Amino acid sequence: MPNTSSSQSFTIFVDGWLIRHRYFVEQLMCASSLDETNRISLEEQQSLVAQFLSHCLQYYQEKFASVSLAGDNVFTFFCPPWFNSYAKLILWVGDFKPSLVFKLTEVSVADLTRHQRDRISSLKSETRRKEREVMRDFALVQQSVADPPVMLAARRVGAVGMVDGEETDLEEAMEVLKAGMAAAMNNADQLRCSTVGKVVEILTPPQAIKVLRTIGQLHLRLRDRDQERA
Repeated sequence: MPNTSSSQSFTIFVDGWLIRHRYFVEQLMCASSLDETNRISLEEQQSLVAQFLSHCLQYYQEKFASVSLAGDNVFTFFCPPWFNSYAKLILWVGDFKPSLVFKLTEVSVADLTRHQRDRISSLKSETRRKEREVMRDFALVQQSVADPPVMLAARRVGAVGMVDGEETDLEEAMEVLKAGMAAAMNNADQLRCSTVGKVVEILTPPQAIKVLRTIGQLHLRLRDRDQERA
């Protein structure tokens, strides 16, 4: 059974996380809009970048703990109620596609050096290869649902009823499915976090602030349910 109270706890966490997220985005917007004479120091820029990355990592750590430790229903995270309708259309294994970071970098930073572009290009190829690996594993999990014993037991639920042992078989199959989906989601989340971190390592602090500002704004748009009523 899904842990309802834990699901509610994660929703509460997201509400608080979004408040902090808006604050960080405002800080990133302010830091990226200042001219050379008023710009914050290099140390302050590096600190802001580190704090924002830690803030984003906290979201995925909390999500992992909610599914793995608290026993939340993993299916919720593949259609999160804290995402708006637009976000749900572009979800990739429960969140944004890791390679989207490269597009956001292109539109955010106009002064990449040739060396930076080469490193980002190499990282992009590596990330897309890992995305294919995640999707391959996820496809195997989805395929397990269509296995004949599982489908037969599932059809009997709403029809003639299950014979001895089939209910247990179906429950076991669903547990395997949930475990596989949780593993796929965790792998995708790890790739999302590592990709952003590696891109930031390639950039200078002012460039990183611009990219993280754009990423932060995207997170807000994907989670702003008020936009649906606008």
